[in-house]
Amino acid sequence: MKSAMAGAVALATLAGRAFATTESPIGKVLTMLSDLQAKIVAEGEVVQKEYAKFTEWCEDRARTLAHEIETGKSDVESLKATIDEQTSSIASLTTRVEELAGSIASNEADLKAATEVRAKEQKDFAAEEKELMETIEMVNRAIAVLEREMAKGTPAMLQVKNAGNLLQALSAMVEASMLGSSDASKLTALVQSAQRSDDGDAEIDVGAPAAAVYESKSGSIVDTLQDLIEKAEAQLGDARKKETAAAHNFDMLKQSIEDEVKFSNKDMGEAKKGIAASQEKKSVAEGELEVTSKNLATDIETKGTLHHDCMARASDFEMETKSRSEELNALAKAKQVIEEATGGTASFLQVARSQLASGADLANYAAVRLVRDLARKEQSGALAQLASRMAAALHHRGLNADPFAKVKSMITDMLLKLEAEAKADATKKAYCD
Repeated sequence: MKSAMAGAVALATLAGRAFATTESPIGKVLTMLSDLQAKIVAEGEVVQKEYAKFTEWCEDRARTLAHEIETGKSDVESLKATIDEQTSSIASLTTRVEELAGSIASNEADLKAATEVRAKEQKDFAAEEKELMETIEMVNRAIAVLEREMAKGTPAMLQVKNAGNLLQALSAMVEASMLGSSDASKLTALVQSAQRSDDGDAEIDVGAPAAAVYESKSGSIVDTLQDLIEKAEAQLGDARKKETAAAHNFDMLKQSIEDEVKFSNKDMGEAKKGIAASQEKKSVAEGELEVTSKNLATDIETKGTLHHDCMARASDFEMETKSRSEELNALAKAKQVIEEATGGTASFLQVARSQLASGADLANYAAVRLVRDLARKEQSGALAQLASRMAAALHHRGLNADPFAKVKSMITDMLLKLEAEAKADATKKAYCD
């Protein structure tokens, strides 16, 4: 309302200045109104161009943010998938390391046990080999003694030949110092062991064969001892074969276990490297996820703010356009009033036919008409009252009186009154608050 009244004052002032001259006052007013219209239209075009640029910027920025948000969401999902993948890989590789560590420990324990068994086998073989070699040597000595004594034909051989059994023969050899008592005991035990082996552990009569066996010669004793050597050598050969096979099998087993441990250690090293690489990738992805998530949240917030700002600017532009349109309509109406008054239409003559004596009168009544229209548009009683007072002032003016001076005074008084009322309302509101 205040701006409308200020416009009325401006129009009244313009009209007063225009009609103060003697040169086409109505044309001057119409020109000024047209110039004002042109100025408003030009301002509107400038604002329209600026708003078009702003709208284009809003659309471009919205598209950019939409793309960034879409990309950000995709990156977030991708980074989460990477984190899940690396977490799974770490768990899988950790399990693999544990399994390999268990396998290595088991293989090392097996190798240790096999080594201990092999050491015992070597010890047992060494003892057996030594014993058999000593036996063979001992029997060879006994055979050598018998063959030497047989060649001499000594009386001691008669005792050996007359022995009733092998034990007596060996005893005779001991008494004749042909054989030591220790060797004789070992030979006796060896013969008995060999005899059990041949007869299926049957009881052997160390007294057989009878004395008749030895009547012609002692060769049967030598043959018996030769059999013992053959058996001992065969037993020694078997023992050595078994030792060779056992050593070979152990070497193969040891090589197999060591190779498996070697490959297991290699696999475990690679698994540990994989764990370290996955942990690094996971850490990097977690850091990027934090940054990307923050940027995504910022983009979403920026897009919301952008939408709000662009909509607010659109609303302001709409209001400005509407206001500008109303101003143009008001100016158009003012020109219409003047043109109608100049043309002597009935609608204007009904106001005061007798008062239209000059161009200044036309401007005066145009101002009254504008204030009345504004009062009607704003539904303002104060403006309607002002229009009535302006019309009355024009109707009762003196011959040389300047009615616009009084009209401007009325508008000024009205503005002061409105300002006072506004201040009073503000003071009342502050008090109530």
